[in-house]
Amino acid sequence: MKSQIVYTKGLPNLNQFSDETLLFYDSILVKNKIFKSWIKTFKYKVSLKSGEELKTIDSFSLVLNKISKLAIPKSTNLSFVALGGGSIGDFVGFLSSVYLRGRRLELIPSTWLSAVDSSHGGKNGLNFLKTKNQIGSFYPAHKIYICKEILLSQPNERLLESCGEIIKIAILGDKRLFNFLEKNIKATEIYKKLPKIIRLKYEIINQDYFEKNGSRRLLNLGHTMGHVFESHFGWPHGIAVLLGLQFSARWSFNQGYLGQKDFFKISMCLIS
Repeated sequence: MKSQIVYTKGLPNLNQFSDETLLFYDSILVKNKIFKSWIKTFKYKVSLKSGEELKTIDSFSLVLNKISKLAIPKSTNLSFVALGGGSIGDFVGFLSSVYLRGRRLELIPSTWLSAVDSSHGGKNGLNFLKTKNQIGSFYPAHKIYICKEILLSQPNERLLESCGEIIKIAILGDKRLFNFLEKNIKATEIYKKLPKIIRLKYEIINQDYFEKNGSRRLLNLGHTMGHVFESHFGWPHGIAVLLGLQFSARWSFNQGYLGQKDFFKISMCLIS
């Protein structure tokens, strides 16, 4: 159930999409001239405001009403394209999994965090009763476009927000990658390693796609306390996970599950 990963220099050519494509995009992106002109070329489009407030039942209902007013074709060729970060991908992923019993989904992550993490694995959903992702489905994107110019044009803060997820994958799956990250937390170098980072994540996902045998829970490393930090302090998800990893490393060290050498290596990498 692995999605097709497409690495592109910039935004994908419009001939990649059918005429019956509905584009969902983060409203903040229209402030960028490149995004604005690209978005305009789509006949059917819906603007969304990113954030956890988007992922609610009320928001879901409002967007369905917007779609109904567009008079889009309801054929089997109808596709949903999501341009934005994690909350946009989660929301549109859930919508495409249930709309007309499921329609083709394509993702164009606009942040480092969504490019390395949330776009992959098919998990999506809505929040309910102040609890994250209580309503959702497993619905992998048909294609995921990783756009070099989009990622390398972002400020360093956006890269930092993805570092927790990147370091987590290295801890779980590849000592050489971890050694590399100890010295190379730079956008251009991280981009070169994206195929490997994404491949390592899928190796874990594919062992337990529907979370039945527990293998996929490895990807929750750093998220237990990370979600606490995120909900209590309102910190960005990526920063919260980074600190959640630090907590997990320290707790494991204090409990005797992690040696001193590895504890210091992980800690130094997380704060570098």
